[in-house]
Amino acid sequence: MTEGGEFGLTRRQLVVADVVVAVGYALLVGIAAASAGRVWSVLVAAGFAVPMALRRIWPVPALAVVAVISVVAVSVKALRDPLLAASYVLYIVALTRAAPRPVSSRRLVSLAGGVGFVVLLLAFMAGAPAGQFGVTLVLSGIAAMYGAWVVGQVVRDRRAAAARAAQALAERAVAEERLRIARELHDIVAHSMGLIAVKAGVANHVLAVRPEEVSDALSVIESTSRDALVELRHMLGLLRTSDEPTDLAPPAGLAALPDLAARVESTGVRVELTVDVPEPLPEAVELTVHRIVQECLTNVTKHAQARQCRVVVRGEANAVDVSVIDDGVGGIAGEGHGLIGIRERVSVYDGTYRAGPRAGGGFEVLVRLPYHRGSA
Repeated sequence: MTEGGEFGLTRRQLVVADVVVAVGYALLVGIAAASAGRVWSVLVAAGFAVPMALRRIWPVPALAVVAVISVVAVSVKALRDPLLAASYVLYIVALTRAAPRPVSSRRLVSLAGGVGFVVLLLAFMAGAPAGQFGVTLVLSGIAAMYGAWVVGQVVRDRRAAAARAAQALAERAVAEERLRIARELHDIVAHSMGLIAVKAGVANHVLAVRPEEVSDALSVIESTSRDALVELRHMLGLLRTSDEPTDLAPPAGLAALPDLAARVESTGVRVELTVDVPEPLPEAVELTVHRIVQECLTNVTKHAQARQCRVVVRGEANAVDVSVIDDGVGGIAGEGHGLIGIRERVSVYDGTYRAGPRAGGGFEVLVRLPYHRGSA
């Protein structure tokens, strides 16, 4: 895990900020020590500056160097807060390294930090300022280091949780896109293959007794297969990553419904189509309406054994209603893939959907799709 992007800055900007902090720390401590004539303090402050500046580039080596210098500073009492630089570097180590795995290690870190806080609090209550006594000096530094470690781990865990949430969201988007593509392919292939199968059966049946009807059946098969190939080419073109222009037909919509009804009528089912949509629909809604009607007519052709079918598409303010009613034997038993696909399309728009046999015979599908202007 990287720490780049902290506070909205790039990694390079963060490294520059560390250099500025390190130089500022060395100058402030060094000037104060030089004015007091403490040469060791000047050397220690200068030694701290290098690992502090490089803590994001080599966090663990920087911490090792700081730890050695801190031991020296504590030993010779060179600085008032000799573990402050160690806390500054330890934060990055905690941010970029996983927490200790063994429970004993985590408990040891927590115990050291807790003892440091308690002793520091008792020292304050007893009137001993931080840095006056060696024990208080060390424990206050341990407390600061513990705080730096905890803050680093908390920030790391939050970033990891955010990354997991983003990954889950991306995986969900991929799954939804795959489902959408599967629905589109099902609608295209099922409808086209259904019509082709019906007309091929008709041609085979009348070949010997009414050969003149074979030509009509073959014409329907030709046009249906060509349209299916165009739609498949359009879908595959949308999935291409190349920026090359493609000569693709526009996606199916309300304008394609008459051709769809005509192809179904060629199978022997009379289709009464009514489209009353005063205002243009969003492209995605038009495609959804087309696919719903297409799936319904496919079921009528393949399963209903109907003589006629009535399709009504009516639009109003921010909603469109679709009804498909036939006089067949009641559609298909249960809810097949086609009706499941219709239900899923409707759920995308939080619409209503009802499908089932009619009391007077036949089968009906009733759909209402609410939408907002400008929806994609």
